[in-house]
Amino acid sequence: MRSRSICIDAAISGVRFPLLPMLALLLWPAFADPARAGDVEDCGGPPTEKAEAACSGIINDAARSTEDRTKAFTGRSRFYIARNKIDQALSDADAALQLNPQFVPALIAHGYLRQRKGSLDQAHADFDRAIELEPKNPFGFLARGNLRADQHAWTEAISDYGEAITLRQDLPAAHVGRARAYVESGQPDAALADANTAIAVNASTPNAFYWRGQAYRRKGDIDHAIEDFSRAIAQAPQTERNAYFARAQLYSAKGDYVRAIGDFDLLLKVLPDNKEIQQQRQQALAMQAELAKSGAAASSQAAPAPGATPGRPATPAPAAGNEQIEQARQFVAQGNHAGAVANLTQVLRGDPRNEAALRLRALAYSRLGRMAEARNDLTELLKLKPNDPQLLAFRALNAAGMRQFDDAMTDAGRAITLDPNNALAYLARGLVKAGTGKVQDALADYDHSISLNAKEALAYTERGLVYVGLNQLDKALLDFDQALALVPTNLVAKSWRGLALMLKGRTDEGLVDIDGVLERSPNNPTAQLGRGLAMLTSSQFDRAVAALDQIVTKTPNDAFPHVLRARAYLGLKKPDDAMKDLNFVLAARPDYLPALTLRGITWSALRNYDKAVEDLDRAIAQKETVEGLFARAKAHEALNHTDKATEDFRKATQLAPSSVFDVLAQAESKRKIEELSKRVPCGTGQGGTCL
Repeated sequence: MRSRSICIDAAISGVRFPLLPMLALLLWPAFADPARAGDVEDCGGPPTEKAEAACSGIINDAARSTEDRTKAFTGRSRFYIARNKIDQALSDADAALQLNPQFVPALIAHGYLRQRKGSLDQAHADFDRAIELEPKNPFGFLARGNLRADQHAWTEAISDYGEAITLRQDLPAAHVGRARAYVESGQPDAALADANTAIAVNASTPNAFYWRGQAYRRKGDIDHAIEDFSRAIAQAPQTERNAYFARAQLYSAKGDYVRAIGDFDLLLKVLPDNKEIQQQRQQALAMQAELAKSGAAASSQAAPAPGATPGRPATPAPAAGNEQIEQARQFVAQGNHAGAVANLTQVLRGDPRNEAALRLRALAYSRLGRMAEARNDLTELLKLKPNDPQLLAFRALNAAGMRQFDDAMTDAGRAITLDPNNALAYLARGLVKAGTGKVQDALADYDHSISLNAKEALAYTERGLVYVGLNQLDKALLDFDQALALVPTNLVAKSWRGLALMLKGRTDEGLVDIDGVLERSPNNPTAQLGRGLAMLTSSQFDRAVAALDQIVTKTPNDAFPHVLRARAYLGLKKPDDAMKDLNFVLAARPDYLPALTLRGITWSALRNYDKAVEDLDRAIAQKETVEGLFARAKAHEALNHTDKATEDFRKATQLAPSSVFDVLAQAESKRKIEELSKRVPCGTGQGGTCL
């Protein structure tokens, strides 16, 4: 029996030639030291028409030096590679090597082109020669690793990728290549680590999501695999055919034949004669038809009755003949909540105590954000059924959403007394704890709620929000992923997942979620916050402040926009304005970690280093973060506390960064350690340093 990867290769035969060597080559400047600003610089830039014209001009100028013309032939070869003009690219690479047989960029291009032409031994020789000439050049090892991967020499490929990574740790193509080799050699955990690193360095790295999806697939984690294949497709919808095929297979495995057939159909538009795809599509159609005959398809795809899912107040079936309630139920299922309210209001005018209508209207009001009206209906229901724990829990949720925390706690506590296993009541109580700053208590309630009902998307969403506040972004992402697996239309989870990804430095990946939410809900505050964060991290501080001003106006009590706006003010060198935002947040939440850390940084900007250390001590006592340690080190350095500064700089280089701000702080910490190491000799008389 063929393995999954072999099936995929058979299905997409001739479609995907590994692009990693080409892309690394295109990104690697051929001209390390421009001989002349202008045409040589243009020729060595990105492979555009301008670069091709510049390279051709140098090649056709007989007065130019051999060095210039060697670089120009290599640069034009890169241009032809980008246009898939393999013969012309090979001719130029040959010409470059005739002028200088030891020019490493030309050797790597030449080897890659020989690989494309099927001359694998000659390609290997080119890469070996490049490595021999420049053993500290990571691209030679990367190119040879890709060749070995194509030959399925996984152990040797892993070794070459490892050498490339040792020489340059932030080379995402090497991490993706090694992830592929680990997947193919049955090491999915190692593959996940490499794919995650590649995505953290650059979320747009080609094939990173595809191979992370394959790693999840090998581990049996179908949902995460589908999500990553979808992200790979979102990056390159016209070319990512392997991801379509893999996703279609997994949809079939889950019994989601509609989506599977959709992916197979897309593939057949570009590969109409592919027998493997045709066969698997036919199998999916046959299974779909079989399910339809047995009635399973209808039952599995029918929308659940609103309010009848576990952990929500169940809506009893409407009385026979009550067409308005049944139509309202359909409206709710379709998302037409206003239509449902109109129908149900007519019913309740004639029958104010109609329990089915009250339950359904409370649900519709809640989804419209009309919390006060929802609460009125729930109160009427509780007059009819005063000891119904589900209704009490639902009203507790409603009160927590309106920040009426005392009422919410009363209802949640009574619901738990009546039913100690009421998942919704623990969720409501968790919302109160989170809203009043008792985050560890909130986590305990969310954990217990999920242990009682693992199908409630709101519990995962709210727990994810707590993890964001604690700067535990990896845990937050897992919860948002789970919430979206349960309810794909959950805009709260999707917007916060996008924001969390951006906070981790995975901006391109996060913007996919943010843009998706803004398409459906242009005024979504969290998605708008994501846009503000994108401006902030790209140093567009004026625009970030303008965007965050609007969000702060809409949600003045939300701490996070204030903290982000404070960062933007610091970028504009306006520490006094930053301090106003941070003091506002900390007056309400004295131990809010992001605000404490940033206020410490702001005190340093105001040259009040003692207060900076005081705030940063409090923040670090809660949780050591790279940014917090780096900021405290800088304050200690300003106070001439050299030993303390050095220790904090060192710790900051050793911790795993958990946000984009940590990544930046860690890079600066490493630079400071190197700088300090040059200042502090060991005193042994043998040279070297003590740091």
